[in-house]
Amino acid sequence: MTAYTLELREAEIKLNQNEGPVDFPRELKEKILARIVERPWNIYPDFESMHLRGALAKVHGYETDNVLVGNGSNELLAAAVPTFVGPGTPVVYPKPSFALYEKLIAVAGGIALPIAVDPTTGLLPLDAMLRAIERCDNAVVIVCSPNNPTGGVLPDGGIDALLATGATVLFDRAYGDFAEDKLPPLHDRLVTFSTFSKAWGLAGLRVGWLASTASTCREIRKVKLPYSLNIVSEAVAATALEHPEIRSRNVANTISERARVFAAMEKIEGVTPFPSRSNFIAFTTRRNAKEVFNDIHARGILIRDIGAAVPGALRVSIGTPEQNDAFLEALTSCA
Repeated sequence: MTAYTLELREAEIKLNQNEGPVDFPRELKEKILARIVERPWNIYPDFESMHLRGALAKVHGYETDNVLVGNGSNELLAAAVPTFVGPGTPVVYPKPSFALYEKLIAVAGGIALPIAVDPTTGLLPLDAMLRAIERCDNAVVIVCSPNNPTGGVLPDGGIDALLATGATVLFDRAYGDFAEDKLPPLHDRLVTFSTFSKAWGLAGLRVGWLASTASTCREIRKVKLPYSLNIVSEAVAATALEHPEIRSRNVANTISERARVFAAMEKIEGVTPFPSRSNFIAFTTRRNAKEVFNDIHARGILIRDIGAAVPGALRVSIGTPEQNDAFLEALTSCA
């Protein structure tokens, strides 16, 4: 029996990985799979994933050459970082943030320049990042906004301010739908990463995409692996784009529940939630966080211990109203 199976059996409510709480509509699943059954499976998928790239470009007002797709946005980050980062390249990024960034910087030989995040403010440290960039030549910036695991965002105009320094900016907006952000304009020194995993509720399909100018996309393609999307993932993602109401409904429900859960957490004695524009809330408790985590888990609810990144902190994903009520009841008893 795998650890994953054990985890699911022990925790009837899974609120630890920032997944969407609602599955993709079954009727659409069945229609897509019926079409895929007729497609030869002995033939490789399209080398360039042109159908999905074209669909994304049409939805967002781009040209196909402005879009690349991959096996989750992680794969695209793994291609983009070595495109711009080499031995000795200074890389500025908020910390704590997504742990993959530091691994990719190290593999590429870059010099990591982490900028401390204060999760209680709800904002990323833009001014400190700008000062760090000014001390560097040919800096690269990696920024996740809303930030995982703290939930904070760049201040208004943050991307423009970062670009104005002359730095190359890798902007991970995996959670951007929940901040109701807009995709920034294309720029040669800006690569914007998005995903179908969160707002679309398609984490199991592993589909990510990036947008940039055609010239920048050409450089990333030199590093990116071919055939990175299978025929099922590509077909589901393309179909999802034909049903924007799915994303809109998921985002609206998450934002509404996030506000309700945050307000309720503020009323629980000893609990301090951090401001979040994402689909999760990080928080601290007066009682030892590991003990709170274990006690909540014992009640059949799995959340995330993020103490390695934010000392004494936990993180809960926003689920369905029923899941959220169960979590709040458990937290009230355990905190």
